Amino acid sequence: MVGVVDLLRSEVRTLQKVGGSLALYLPKEWCEANNLSKGSKVNLRYSDDFICIDVDRPGRIRDAVVDITPLLEGELKYVLISLYILGYDYVKFVSSRKINLPLRRYLTSSLRYTPDFKIVDEGDNFITIKRVGEAEDLIRALTREFNAVSTVFRYASEALEVGKDIWSYYDAIEELDTEVDRARVEVERTAYKLTERPYLNTLRLRYVISSVIISKLLERLADHIVLFINELESVADELRKDLLQLLKELISKYEELKKVFDEFYLERTPLRMDEIAPVISKLVYIIEGKKAFREALVKVFHKPVNELLIYHIIRIYDYMTDIAEVLVNVLLDSITTPTT
Repeated sequence: MVGVVDLLRSEVRTLQKVGGSLALYLPKEWCEANNLSKGSKVNLRYSDDFICIDVDRPGRIRDAVVDITPLLEGELKYVLISLYILGYDYVKFVSSRKINLPLRRYLTSSLRYTPDFKIVDEGDNFITIKRVGEAEDLIRALTREFNAVSTVFRYASEALEVGKDIWSYYDAIEELDTEVDRARVEVERTAYKLTERPYLNTLRLRYVISSVIISKLLERLADHIVLFINELESVADELRKDLLQLLKELISKYEELKKVFDEFYLERTPLRMDEIAPVISKLVYIIEGKKAFREALVKVFHKPVNELLIYHIIRIYDYMTDIAEVLVNVLLDSITTPTT
């Protein structure tokens, strides 16, 4: 059983001439640790100036033992999520003290962020977790996150309508926000597994990184929508109408972003400039519309109001423009030069 952090060694070795070929001698301690000898087979993967040799054992399980004695309750969740993202299959949390009921409940509730992890065994001073599902596709998880944020927007819009009880929507919005968090964790986990591949080309790597950035921006966007709803309790009906109008404008721009994601980001095929020029123009319009949106916000709130309310509206638009910028870069990366 290995620990959470494996020791990485690096050294320079000299190629040897053996017959008509070049030979590289593998480190003795590495061969012994992996039970390799003459006739053993290893995987050889290479690309450009990079080569990787590894021992690929079918059914190999990544496992870890983590001492949670010194950890604070809040730290435990992030350790759990990190192990999930890093691809561990079996984790045993141990403690020098008896694990109390509140901590067990906290760990159980944290599993909602790691959908494939399940508790399979537990005792007074240990809890064992095992992966029981398969990794979700990166784009499927990102699509799920986009859709969840879209629904959060819709519920927020309905909650703002005059006569509606805002708090009747709160639980549903909170649950959707948690779904966004789960999808973001899945995006990071799948991206991490993809970046472990040594033959991942530069363009594909940028695509994976862009997906992670968009995922984080979507999570922050959803968080600010929830915080925006939290500030609405004392808002007058007249102001609700103005807020609803602004929110509908934000939703319209968000749906434009989602449409670009659905139609072009998911395509992952080379595109011509004439195909994406109109799309980039729409994205640039959203980006450059930030100033005009803030000016409209000032006109609506010409009287003193809750400053946090204004702040969350501004941040929502900011994160949407950030997503638009990433989408522009991805589209430009996908351009091919037409042949004549």
